[in-house]
Amino acid sequence: MKIIFEKTSIEKLKAQAYIFLCYEDKKLFKEELRLIEELLNCKIAGISLEDFEGKEKQTVLVYTDKHRIILSGLGLKEKLTLEKVRKATARGIKKIKSHKIKTVAVEILQDLTLKGVEIEDITRAQTISSLLALYSFDKYYTKKEDQEIHYIREIILFSQYNSLGKYAKEIQEGIRTGTIIGESTNMARDLGNEPSNVMIPAELARRVMALAKLNKFSAQILNKSQIEKLGMRGVLSVAQGSEHQPKFIIMEYKGGKKNDKPYVIVGKGVTFDSGGISIKPSAGMAMMKLDMGGASAVVGIFNAITQLDLKLNVIGLIPCVENMPDGKAFKPGDVIKAYNGLTIEVDNTDAEGRLILADALSYASKYKPAAVIDLATLTGASVIAIGSVASIVMGNDQKLVDEIIKAGDQTYDRVWQLPLWDEYDKMIDSDIADVRNSGVVKQAGTILAGMFLKRFIGDYPWAHLDIAATAMRSSETDYDPKNATGTGVRLVTQYLMNEGKKLKK
Repeated sequence: MKIIFEKTSIEKLKAQAYIFLCYEDKKLFKEELRLIEELLNCKIAGISLEDFEGKEKQTVLVYTDKHRIILSGLGLKEKLTLEKVRKATARGIKKIKSHKIKTVAVEILQDLTLKGVEIEDITRAQTISSLLALYSFDKYYTKKEDQEIHYIREIILFSQYNSLGKYAKEIQEGIRTGTIIGESTNMARDLGNEPSNVMIPAELARRVMALAKLNKFSAQILNKSQIEKLGMRGVLSVAQGSEHQPKFIIMEYKGGKKNDKPYVIVGKGVTFDSGGISIKPSAGMAMMKLDMGGASAVVGIFNAITQLDLKLNVIGLIPCVENMPDGKAFKPGDVIKAYNGLTIEVDNTDAEGRLILADALSYASKYKPAAVIDLATLTGASVIAIGSVASIVMGNDQKLVDEIIKAGDQTYDRVWQLPLWDEYDKMIDSDIADVRNSGVVKQAGTILAGMFLKRFIGDYPWAHLDIAATAMRSSETDYDPKNATGTGVRLVTQYLMNEGKKLKK
């Protein structure tokens, strides 16, 4: 996909369709229509707009004698947000993508009334939402008519105001960074959507190695015997019921100074979660191929930060397993020893993600990190707690949590904080080991999972992102598809971009 900024006048654009963003305010709406008529030398007045009034969620395709024009509503100007710009842009793209159009021109919204939002931010947001709206996963269809085909090969961002020409450098940077982040999010979606008979631990490891060769990071894959030597019994126990051996993936990006402390990003990589001996109900189990949402996000993040050339050192850790029932599978009542030496009573084999994260998070201490962030589709309880509107964040360092919340607000890949109060800690005490992997009471399931992870944190700032509610969807939204969403890529990449900017000051 090619996305460019064109400073030339609109009549010289070689586009087959034009997308304009319209306010609901009657005066502004009428002014926009008049301006479109002047710019494109066409008549919209008198053409049916199908009750289009510029309201949020409204989109209409208009045919004039010369042009295809898509109008997408922003709602009232006084209530404008950057997310409404994203959604209006995405709806416009989706409206036209099934038509046989290769080049579409998209209006850059020039509105400097958005607090703290620069033209580069607007351009990045529109670029990302355009790419996310075009996503489809149809590689396994054998009939062409079943595939979701879009013909768009080029998006031209333009402005109806000549004044935007002076912001050309900022607009170009917004397109560059937006393209990288959008494509990296779609990469994470692809990984998550692969069927679990294809995306086994060895296949994910293979794809990471292939990606490392194309980008500026190194990768190391630890096999079962190496994992055994390290004493990562959490990873090994979860994997022992599967015929597919575990992998522990280490990614390393050296964009900062040699002695700069690295940021460590950890992703839960359960390529399929049957629940093990504590087997899940059959309804919805097919979606458990998406239980590697954290791992796919880490891969997408690394694809993004290396191309963005961030001046940071970043480590990626992915414990990768398949959780299956078998005669050799681990069982409720087992006691296992994690990498840091703590013993864990297994109460529920379907609470396996926290076991492999326990090893990875304690292993992260060896890097003496500036901060550690883990992403995991960890608890179904998170869906009950706050629904699929946002991910959940918890941590031991409020400054880090606040920075993640800020990045979430910037990208709309949002998070909501839950507490890790001491009173919750006793709820995961075990009678026979240091800790048990599920609570003794049936409450606060998401928090108790966070409290479990906290037991394995070293001396570093840490934030846990439970993305179980947001990494997969049962139906599409304006720019999120059904199934894998790539949640976490935009959020953590933005956080790291913000950290990189701090170092420049």
